[in-house]
Amino acid sequence: MSEANITKLAMANSLKDLMTRKPFHKISVGDIVENCGLTRPAFYYHFKDKFDLMNWIYYTETAEFMSSYKKVEHWSDGLIDLCCYMRKNKHFYVNALNTTGQNSFQEYLHDYIRDISISVIESIQGTEFNEEKWGFIAEFIATSFVALIVRWANGGMKEDPAEYIRQISGIFDGSILRELEEKEESAEKTEL
Repeated sequence: MSEANITKLAMANSLKDLMTRKPFHKISVGDIVENCGLTRPAFYYHFKDKFDLMNWIYYTETAEFMSSYKKVEHWSDGLIDLCCYMRKNKHFYVNALNTTGQNSFQEYLHDYIRDISISVIESIQGTEFNEEKWGFIAEFIATSFVALIVRWANGGMKEDPAEYIRQISGIFDGSILRELEEKEESAEKTEL
């Protein structure tokens, strides 16, 4: 591992450690560097601010879950693995999910789920995604999934991630199919 990555990892572990004791918004860059024995200049050499560090953490930690399950038939497996990982790092991810704004973990998760939804729709329809036709459905699915994952996290992550994600995906799998079929039937009637 390179020296730069060792330094970044030390800062990441420091932030994660601090987040077990207090919320993200109450943690300063000074707290992070003091906790890991590094300097502010070292911090700013690698990261713009504490948000950049938090983003680096979830991008590096969750990338394998997000990229491993791009195939439509396994999309929920990636979310199950991600939720299991989040559960193991509970304090950090509860804080990360409750830190909103640009480049937040919620936004990152939303984009991932929306992309998967688009892949599912393309697979079901057998054609390239049409934003005008199906954009609302993809947006609804992504927003709902993220809200339910935030709710699960804020509830203490008590439910088994596999069962929780399967319940959610079961509802969406059925409703996606039904909604797409209804839109197609409506479009066909309009064309006649």
